[in-house]
Amino acid sequence: MAELHGVDPTATETEGYESPEEYADQGDDRVVRALRFLYTVQVEDPAGMKVVEPREALAGETVTLDQIGLIAQMKGEKAHSFYTTEERERIEAGANPDQPLSPGEGGDVSSLGEYELAEYIKENNLTVNETVGLAGTDKDLAHRLLQAENIATDGEPRKGVEAGLTAIIEG
Repeated sequence: MAELHGVDPTATETEGYESPEEYADQGDDRVVRALRFLYTVQVEDPAGMKVVEPREALAGETVTLDQIGLIAQMKGEKAHSFYTTEERERIEAGANPDQPLSPGEGGDVSSLGEYELAEYIKENNLTVNETVGLAGTDKDLAHRLLQAENIATDGEPRKGVEAGLTAIIEG
């Protein structure tokens, strides 16, 4: 079992922690999804005292649960800092892990209309990156996604989605 590293005043119960279902089939390693994932390790300094030092793993790097410790594992899984089992399978298959699959369409949302896209965005709780990633380089789809974002957010589109899709449309 992974050791605790550092002291986390918000972690009240760490004994018996089990990874959420979306990470359960991955074994003892995780692939970092976030740009930077920070964790701590316990090391011995030159004077022989044990100290806690910060470390970082960059996007795409694989870390072991023993390496990052239980607290970082819990925080990383809660914050979705690691790719889920399903996303890792998409990476291995050469697909974009940030593009959710549409039911029955194998991930192709290009044939959906604005209202269907809006429903898809809401039902799947798509992040900014996931929403923009659906467009790829397709200007028409980016335009429809921008309209769908307006519909899904009741006329208050997320700034990142708006900027990302506008860049595709104008690009």
